[in-house]
Amino acid sequence: MSSPICWSCVQRDGIILAEAGRDDGSTNVIKTAQKITKMKPTAGWEVSSNFRMGSTNQYRGIKFHLHECVGEIDDRPSDDIITWAFSCVYNTTECSEETAKAFLTKVVFVSEPMRGMPWWREGGTLSAQPSFAPTLQQQMENVEQIDKLAMTQQH
Repeated sequence: MSSPICWSCVQRDGIILAEAGRDDGSTNVIKTAQKITKMKPTAGWEVSSNFRMGSTNQYRGIKFHLHECVGEIDDRPSDDIITWAFSCVYNTTECSEETAKAFLTKVVFVSEPMRGMPWWREGGTLSAQPSFAPTLQQQMENVEQIDKLAMTQQH
């Protein structure tokens, strides 16, 4: 059985800082990931699918945006905002939207201490890959273990 969460990433202002996962061999995961990461920032959740008429794509993307006000200038709040985005692609036959949202919510909390680091705040594409991709992968595997345990308890 493949992992219910197939791919995930963290972005800052549209720049992918770290990602983990793999494709299904038919580029369905990649196409869905590209679609969800390119969606414009909003408040809260965005959901994307890569479904086309006649398509057998069972993958859906989901994204959560977190808008952070950056610092103060002369004791007044700054108008500068960082938009963090937490995205994943999940297999709809193995994972519910609620589970995908719970996964991303956990990534938001796990990444909080890292988001103050210079390579997170100012770094370029994949600048947090060495330090955070293993964490993303581990969190994805934890979702798989939770799903396996739930399926075992149902039978």
